[in-house]
Amino acid sequence: MNFIDKEIENYCVDKSSWPSSLCQSIQDYTLDQEHWSQMLTGKMEASFLGFLIRAIGATRVLEFGTFTGYSALSMAENLPEHGEIITIDNDSRIQKIAQGFWDKSAHGKKIKPILSNGIEALEKIQGEFDFVFIDADKVNYKNYLSFSLSRLSKKGIVALDNMLWSGRVLTNEQEKSTQAIKELNDYIASRDDLFKTLLPIRDGIFLVQKLS
Repeated sequence: MNFIDKEIENYCVDKSSWPSSLCQSIQDYTLDQEHWSQMLTGKMEASFLGFLIRAIGATRVLEFGTFTGYSALSMAENLPEHGEIITIDNDSRIQKIAQGFWDKSAHGKKIKPILSNGIEALEKIQGEFDFVFIDADKVNYKNYLSFSLSRLSKKGIVALDNMLWSGRVLTNEQEKSTQAIKELNDYIASRDDLFKTLLPIRDGIFLVQKLS
């Protein structure tokens, strides 16, 4: 489902700052070779995430869900030279593909991949983060959010992807991922200690910050 007219989206992308040509190579590869290519972040969302990272002066980023490495590299390109992004995925094949692209970039050294199930990886992660991007298995989104909030810096932002789930949040669908996202949207909305904004960008991005 497209929440924004495709011509309008393309116009916005055309007027925005883009990720690098290497990110475009990742996109081209993914669309041509990977079955789940719709999971790719893409230029519009990457530009938006990059803007947020720059706006808060983030130096440390955590990502749940690496896929082919597009989002990790696009975020790394907006971090300072000493910045770091830790990205988690449990697919060794796809992680090797992502690493092959990162190795071609001067920003690739900022990316530290963890090959692990998302929940199991939590015990390996140390320190605070200025920005967290959650785009992994939907049924564990709430666990990832809880962990992220406990490790968020004072200026930090959590961005949760796919929170409109192609419009299925408006249906009575009982599928597990759909139910998990709907319940999490309600949970975030109920939290008075959070400032939150759900945006209809691509498949829905929920932005969350701690108020105190």
